[in-house]
Amino acid sequence: MSFANLYSHEQSSALLQFKQFFSFEVYSIYPCAFAEDSFYPKMKNWEADTDCCSWDGVTCDRVTGHVIGLNLSCSWLYGSIPSNSSLFLLSHLQNINLAFNDFNLSQIPSDFV
Repeated sequence: MSFANLYSHEQSSALLQFKQFFSFEVYSIYPCAFAEDSFYPKMKNWEADTDCCSWDGVTCDRVTGHVIGLNLSCSWLYGSIPSNSSLFLLSHLQNINLAFNDFNLSQIPSDFV
């Protein structure tokens, strides 16, 4: 289903800001090795001026077009999550999965918990 009529520049911008904190580094993570179809850099192809609801790892509400889910598990992410992450701008976000990435021993902001 297309969300073109519900496209939100603000949501896409928040996700692209989050993307800027990471590089994509391939490394072997045991649980991801069994899920080859989901072990790839999901954010790598996220681009400005495109509908974020069509991006890998992003789930949007079918009625409102709001980003409600983010599954970036096994996405080769390397970097730190800032305490003032732009993900907090996604006020309708209900689920987030960042498992099996390398956040460089940074603390996940307590607001995510």
